[in-house]
Amino acid sequence: MSSALLGLALALFALALSLSLRRHRAAQILLVLMLSGTALLGTPFLDDDLAARGREAVTMFAPWLLLLAAAVPEPSLRSRRMAGFVLLTLIAIWLTTAAPPHVWESLLRNLPFNPGATRPSRAAAWMTTLAAALALLRWLLRGSPLDFGLSISLGAAALGFVAAIGGGLGSWLGVASCIALVSVVYATYRMALLDALTGLPNRRALDEALSRQSGAYSVAMVDVDHFKQFNDTHGHDAGDRVLVAVARALAHTPRADAYRFGGEEFCLLFRQPDDAAEACEIARSRVESLSVTLPRKRVKAGAKAPVEKTKSVQVTVSIGVARREPGRDLPDEALKRADQALYKAKGKGRNQVVLDKLRA
Repeated sequence: MSSALLGLALALFALALSLSLRRHRAAQILLVLMLSGTALLGTPFLDDDLAARGREAVTMFAPWLLLLAAAVPEPSLRSRRMAGFVLLTLIAIWLTTAAPPHVWESLLRNLPFNPGATRPSRAAAWMTTLAAALALLRWLLRGSPLDFGLSISLGAAALGFVAAIGGGLGSWLGVASCIALVSVVYATYRMALLDALTGLPNRRALDEALSRQSGAYSVAMVDVDHFKQFNDTHGHDAGDRVLVAVARALAHTPRADAYRFGGEEFCLLFRQPDDAAEACEIARSRVESLSVTLPRKRVKAGAKAPVEKTKSVQVTVSIGVARREPGRDLPDEALKRADQALYKAKGKGRNQVVLDKLRA
């Protein structure tokens, strides 16, 4: 591996490991450590015997650790399960670096999917592919960008094992590692800026977008009417469905970027401020026309078996709009005035758009 590629890989490893630790993701931490160690196998810093044993160790130990990390529920950093992962990893590292030759040869002969078997990298590739499939299934069920990035990372590692069937594990898997870690970093970045429930950009993304605006723009604060009462009546699962439905409707607001501000509040950013009033009225009308199907509830019908009953509800939103002029307002001030207009909309009976009288 060239020094430039090695430097890029190590920088990605350090960033991905930092983000994985912050997110408490055991599978990512193990993946980053395994890939960073593998990338070093192709460098001149290790003697030939240790590098050769390291390549054998990656094929022998890494697929088991990755599959285990992808299969079990994600532990916190201070949990016993995470301590178990760390202990297994340390044992694998100790065996690789300190096991006597006769002990290592015994491991090669007796452990399943070991380098002494036929096409060991193929077995490792299948195990890592299974780990990638588990991460992908978790993404389909939960929608987390981090799980999607992890599945791509594990898939790239599996390709590294496939490419290594003909030899050159360190070089091939090192290249695959760079591709994989880009996806890990990107997925973590997206997770930091996206709301997990609705998929909209979150408050942090809004703050970054506002900090980049230099000209005039308009912001609209949007609040789901009577949401707390709705949650108390129908439950939080029903409330989540309403928030997702409202988010999807707001995401189609003409000439606006929609953000999840927090709780039942959303924000619309109009880079062309003259479009805000008309577009917000369109958004309000679109939400009012929604029919949200609530989760099914089991109700007993006399002595008969429980039956499932469905229910649909309509929701409305109140919207406050404010315009920001360059040199006259700070971003926070425009948001405050939009929030004040929102409360006026609520005071007037809700389900309406109110413009800030100063500079809407």
